[in-house]
Amino acid sequence: MEIKPRYFLQLAYDGTPYRGWQRQPEAPSVQEEVEHALRTILHLPELFVVGCGRTDTGVHATDYYLHFDAPSDHPVDERLVYSLNSMLPDSIAVKRVIPVADDAHARFSATERGYVYLILRKKDAFMADRAHVLHPALDVGAMNEACKHLIGKQDFTSFCKAGSDAKTMICDVRMAEWEVVPNGYRFRIRADRFLRNMVRAIVGTCIRIGKGQAPPESMAEVIAAKDRSMAGKSASARGLYLEHVVYPFIPTNIVA
Repeated sequence: MEIKPRYFLQLAYDGTPYRGWQRQPEAPSVQEEVEHALRTILHLPELFVVGCGRTDTGVHATDYYLHFDAPSDHPVDERLVYSLNSMLPDSIAVKRVIPVADDAHARFSATERGYVYLILRKKDAFMADRAHVLHPALDVGAMNEACKHLIGKQDFTSFCKAGSDAKTMICDVRMAEWEVVPNGYRFRIRADRFLRNMVRAIVGTCIRIGKGQAPPESMAEVIAAKDRSMAGKSASARGLYLEHVVYPFIPTNIVA
């Protein structure tokens, strides 16, 4: 049996028109759009891709990776990037194609992922589906004190959506930080892995603390409870972006 060469695609997408990354019946998805374009361009009756993770409805990605296998008699090079971008909708942009080893895996080979969450204090017509609007001022100092409790390898059950099929709730959070930006706030978090709805639940908990409705040390109590009802309401999907994925075989100093 032929061992087909494997490739990574690096892309970005606006998640507004889609019901998330993952292909699903009778609903538009990023995966379905990319697979259809690849099959058409490579003239293959069947081709499926594997993504680095599942983003929910309305969540965006500025840095996303997927892998696919193509027969060796179908040349894959940078011309594929141009062809894909010509065919894909404006909401999906391919940055580059990367030949990788046959056992490289877009999901399981990633060693770190990172998300950013954007909050605006004033309505912006050009960011309507790309940021969460929250008018009250937030105490960034208190939120950053709370985020110190997130750092490290621990059980994040309290921030996981019910019904998750995750085999373990243990995640190694390596960075979690809020900053003030023009017209709002920006939150960045990085970890080895994330649970379903985890970042939005953390953001919602931080907002509660930033509004003065709970003290910073309450974050430790929420984590220890291992109970989703103890955490804050999940923040809107529209403000969330996957922005950072690390692989040991892809140099991080290359600007795509």
